[in-house]
Amino acid sequence: MKITQRTQRLFRLQQALFYLLLTAVIVLLAKLSIDNNHQFDWTANARHTLSDSSQQILDTLPSVVSIEVFVSPDYEYHKAVVDLLTRYQRHTDKLDVRYIDPNFSPDLVREHNIQQQGEMIVSRGEQSQHVLDLSEQSLTNALISVSRQRQQWLVFIEGHGERSLFDQNQFSYSTWRQRLEGQGFKLHAHNLIETPQLPENTAALVIASPTRDWLPGEVAIVSDYLDKGGNLLWLADPDHTNSLSALAEKLGIEFIPGTVLDPTSLSLGLDDPRFVLINDYANHPVGIATANVSLLADAIAIQQTQALTDSDSPWEYLNLLNSQAAAWVESSPVSQDNLDAQDFDAGADVAGPVSLGMVIGKTSPSDTEQRIAVIGDSDFASNAYIGHAANLDLAMALVNWLASDDALIDIPVKTSVGTQLSLSRAQSIIIGFGFLLVIPLLLLATGLGIWWRRRRR
Repeated sequence: MKITQRTQRLFRLQQALFYLLLTAVIVLLAKLSIDNNHQFDWTANARHTLSDSSQQILDTLPSVVSIEVFVSPDYEYHKAVVDLLTRYQRHTDKLDVRYIDPNFSPDLVREHNIQQQGEMIVSRGEQSQHVLDLSEQSLTNALISVSRQRQQWLVFIEGHGERSLFDQNQFSYSTWRQRLEGQGFKLHAHNLIETPQLPENTAALVIASPTRDWLPGEVAIVSDYLDKGGNLLWLADPDHTNSLSALAEKLGIEFIPGTVLDPTSLSLGLDDPRFVLINDYANHPVGIATANVSLLADAIAIQQTQALTDSDSPWEYLNLLNSQAAAWVESSPVSQDNLDAQDFDAGADVAGPVSLGMVIGKTSPSDTEQRIAVIGDSDFASNAYIGHAANLDLAMALVNWLASDDALIDIPVKTSVGTQLSLSRAQSIIIGFGFLLVIPLLLLATGLGIWWRRRRR
């Protein structure tokens, strides 16, 4: 083929068009990559993706939430802070994020009492919450806190041996208190003798397994609170005081005398049948939010008063927590010494399944739904057991339901799969010998083989 000047010009024109089109394609791809951001999270437990509960909270934000982030550009975890907030901003446009360098804003640091690098202030209107650690759980809890329509007060009755909110022992509720405060609840321990009047802003009253008798006047105060449409969480135990029988009668319930024993727990490795496994939940917002097995310890069964028919009762009843069919209510005293001798007695004991938790409701005089939950165990929310199974989910869902925050009930804790590799002694020795001897010997043998073949040529 003869190459003429015309052919050379066409060839150069073809090259110019090719590079022009290539440049245009690169520019278009760059613009598409900027305008469209798609990510794929293939990590275990989807650790780089927001949980469903966080996405639900973002979808239901009532208005724009402001997030002020106090972080320096050279802070070692600056990228982690930005990545975390970017995941939230990618899902909603209702987050107004502002990064502030604390080194150049000392007045703001003092005004907001900023304690550390990376600290965030989440605010909406007059409500604000500080976030100190870089975790989805903490940031989502702060969003929940500021998204509540009103300030929620939980009033825990004290003065009769109830569980403490502040003690650090295993029987107290300090861990639960911290979780509740993290989601925007205000907790108040109230002694009815010292202050007979309940706070007017009480979202729910909590009676946490009193061990000493109440005075009749104290029972009357709570009864009057219920008459006015107040919400109540009552946690009871087998050794509960009988001084609250008038309150139980008012609610149309009764506690079955005795301790619930569950032989199913023995087959699953627990050494005490007083641990009751709950996986049968009612079709109720609290039951739906508690998707896993919960664990109750030393529980008492509850039932609707037999003499009260449905037509006579102003309340609506629902058995929220139901035991296994193999469980029963042991009428005789149960202790650690006689556990092995306990067996079902058809003449004296009550066969399962039995109810260990009941939700009660009706329309209050102010045309709002009155909500009451009675749980036959106070241990499940204590420091000793709240971290077991789904106990924390159950405790949080109960309070959110009682506070009428139905949209915030299903807030499970997102956990990460363990990333630490544990090896036995034998496995460590095998891996050690593999790297120190086997792999070097294989490389040496390969090299000698190649040298030998080349020498024979």
